[in-house]
Amino acid sequence: MGRLLRNILLDFAQFEREMTADRTRDKMQQRASKGMWNGGNVPYGYLNQDKRLVPNPVETERVRFMFQRYAQDPSSGRLRQELYRLGWYPRSGQYWGKMTLGYILSNPIYCGRVQFNGQLHKGEHEPLVDEALYFKVRSLQPERTRVTTRMERVFLLKGLLRCSKCESVMTPHYTQKRRRDGSVSRIAYYRCTKTMHKSTHVCTIKHLNANEIERVVVQHVMELCQNSGLVNMTIEELNRDQKEKLKPLEQEAIRLRARLDELGREIDRFVRALGQGTISVKRLEQEMRQREKDREALQVQYDHVQRTMQEQAGRDYDAEVILQNLQDFQKIYHALAPQEQVEVLRCLVRDIVVHPDKLLLNIFELAPGSQKRIDWLPGQDSNLRPAGYKCPSFSTGLGLSLHPPAEKAGEGVGR
Repeated sequence: MGRLLRNILLDFAQFEREMTADRTRDKMQQRASKGMWNGGNVPYGYLNQDKRLVPNPVETERVRFMFQRYAQDPSSGRLRQELYRLGWYPRSGQYWGKMTLGYILSNPIYCGRVQFNGQLHKGEHEPLVDEALYFKVRSLQPERTRVTTRMERVFLLKGLLRCSKCESVMTPHYTQKRRRDGSVSRIAYYRCTKTMHKSTHVCTIKHLNANEIERVVVQHVMELCQNSGLVNMTIEELNRDQKEKLKPLEQEAIRLRARLDELGREIDRFVRALGQGTISVKRLEQEMRQREKDREALQVQYDHVQRTMQEQAGRDYDAEVILQNLQDFQKIYHALAPQEQVEVLRCLVRDIVVHPDKLLLNIFELAPGSQKRIDWLPGQDSNLRPAGYKCPSFSTGLGLSLHPPAEKAGEGVGR
């Protein structure tokens, strides 16, 4: 009976939800057929007054300018540059995005139409552009097609590169050029995500050649594996940090041990008092019961602290073992499959900050299982290298090999 009643109530609740959804869709269809706006985000160029769209005096001229300029020069990139030059920005105050401009130029609401369920209805609001201009702009916009071609290449630094200028992740991308024989040449590179979605003006670094940046990073990681001075300095610092972490535990263990000894002495005093006849058996049982309870709780805490200290003490890092593991990494890295190389780099490198004239590698601690720790090594910049260490120079130079020729940056690679 209970299950039957529950199923009946659930069926009625589902029926009511579906009826509510149908009534809502019917109401919105009726409003659209009458030319009324169904709500949502207020389109750029309009204001919401009593659930009706009225032109925005400031934004109206900008919308008309967008349509007229695109009809003359059908390029969204040049249109965005012109909007920046005029100082016209969206309501968010950020840069115009490609999708935002595409949505404005393809929205039929600006020619006085209301769209619902794939159908256009004449709207009751004031249009901002003529229908002829709107449909001309729509015809000039490229059709959205799904790209079926893709570059069969594994990007080793995907998710690791971060731009220092616009603070965005650098996304794998590629360009393609057609050779004289008709074949297509594709060049892989990493590009700032903000420049892809907004404008090339938001960042000065823009993009990096994928082959060159991957070669430089892998070469630096391998040099780090052979740098015994840097590894020894790192191991000493890690062991020193481990000892610092043990001090509070040692103090806590001393305090708990002292309290346990004190409870033992109190129990002995009560036993002697019973032999002397100064305390009753009932009182002794009460005191012993309470003391035993406290001692068991303290013993649990003391054992936990001791186990933690033993675990911390067992984490001392051996520089020789770590160096041997790193040397083994250098031997087997090139024998790994590309996807395995990606996993190996993610276990060693937290992220790579790209500056105009250097790369900043933030690495994990050089120890087994260190990728699971929350403490990071600082970026190994020039002022953090051990004494006597010299960064090797490369004849290609970062500015010539990683950046396009028109955007030459300073030479040299920083760690």
